Amino acid sequence: MAPAELVAATFGFAYILLAIRQHRACWIAGAVGTAIYAKVFLDAGLPMQAALQVVYVAMAAYGYFAWRRDQGRSAPVRRWTLAQHVLALAAVGFATFVSAPLAAEHALAAAPVADSLGTWASVVATWLLARRVVENWLWWIAVDAGLAALFAAQGLLPTAALYLAYALLAAAGWRRWRREAAA
Repeated sequence: MAPAELVAATFGFAYILLAIRQHRACWIAGAVGTAIYAKVFLDAGLPMQAALQVVYVAMAAYGYFAWRRDQGRSAPVRRWTLAQHVLALAAVGFATFVSAPLAAEHALAAAPVADSLGTWASVVATWLLARRVVENWLWWIAVDAGLAALFAAQGLLPTAALYLAYALLAAAGWRRWRREAAA
């Protein structure tokens, strides 16, 4: 358990709590935590997750500015149709099909399929959060539970615990945002 992992996990926990409350500072906490996690995951043999952290930093900047126009009030949340989710799942499946063999062959990935699947599903879930789509939380429940298992297998126990907490907190986010969408 490296100190960097604990610091990243702390920022990650702050990120999810602030995101549930739709507080714009979630994107700052997320950027700091993911910047640290890039190195943690690279050292753990998860190159796709490491690369994802770089994408997260960019997505954090996008989310921060996207939520800026709503400063002082919560923007309305929106819903996606089933067809949109099926299309997104197909895209995740295709991206995983393409990237997993590359990660296995060229990046010395410890778990190329799980690493790739978790990465691409996380990209979609982050995009949904930044766009304030209610169902982002359902994506996160599934993604975080799967990644918790992957991280535990890689010996990243504080990170695995964080991702289990993320999955539970995502359920709370789902309830809160769904109520808001119905109001």
